[in-house]
Amino acid sequence: MKTNLVFSPRYKTPLSDFGFDKPFALDRGEMVLKRLSEDIGAPVPYLEPQPITDEQLRLVHTPDYLETLKIPKTWIDLFEFRESEYFPEKAIRPLPTIIDDFKLKSGGTLTACEISLETGLAANLGGGYHHAFPDQGRGYCAINDIAIAIRHLQKIGKIKKAMIVDLDFHQGDGNAVTFQSDDSVFTFSVHSEEGWPEIKQKSDLDIPIKEIEKEKYLEKTEAGLKLSLSKFAPDMVIYVGGSDPYEKDVLPGTSFFRLPLSVMKARDELVIDTFADLGISFASVFAGGYGPDVWEVHYLSTRRLLERSGFSFGKTYSCC
Repeated sequence: MKTNLVFSPRYKTPLSDFGFDKPFALDRGEMVLKRLSEDIGAPVPYLEPQPITDEQLRLVHTPDYLETLKIPKTWIDLFEFRESEYFPEKAIRPLPTIIDDFKLKSGGTLTACEISLETGLAANLGGGYHHAFPDQGRGYCAINDIAIAIRHLQKIGKIKKAMIVDLDFHQGDGNAVTFQSDDSVFTFSVHSEEGWPEIKQKSDLDIPIKEIEKEKYLEKTEAGLKLSLSKFAPDMVIYVGGSDPYEKDVLPGTSFFRLPLSVMKARDELVIDTFADLGISFASVFAGGYGPDVWEVHYLSTRRLLERSGFSFGKTYSCC
């Protein structure tokens, strides 16, 4: 089996290590690997990434912003923690060292992109920090792994043009801002019109969907893909496959936009198959998704990616 999955057990970041008494994102990658292994009756291989470097961070983020990441308050504000949830005396790691966890997962995105350029398809079982701007973090996203991967690969001459397909519930505003005046990167976002962020940025193609239009989600997504590809021919695409539109997502802000698993499965198959059929290098990242069941979306998506990479599962599914 090809090793086109990127993951590390160190992706799991217990916030209690930093003195926070609050659960956050569960490790969806761990669950995906567990279920895939059950499907085939053997461990699924993956490649462990190296963290991105400070030099690579500076390809996207401003020096002044990176300095603020050394201050605990920056992280408290980023994660929207209350004072009653923070107990620094219980911490076993200084809060600013959480940047190391972000750098590792961001290294996973870069590694997945590099693999995709060799094998065609790859997935980072994590990452997807699409809300981070060059000069600030937002929406739990401290650094923008997607933008960093693209900038690094452009710098070393591996790619010239990249496309970002973002189907997270929330607009990929960080990427929209980062690449707004850059003709070498095409940003395409399908997102909730009513959802956060309240002030949307301008992507190359935005398809905001209202709650009353969610039955047209797949139709609008397919039309957007066709239009994007008619306007732009990428060397590589990064797919931001957030699971937060899923009906089992527990984030209160997504409660009005609940799509069944069948639609989420069809969405991911549409995107993966489109680029696989065209032979365009394709790397996916997890992005948003909250609660104990959203891993189901990523499991089905990752399984499809492996099937299109030539791996046969038969008809056995361990869930869904």
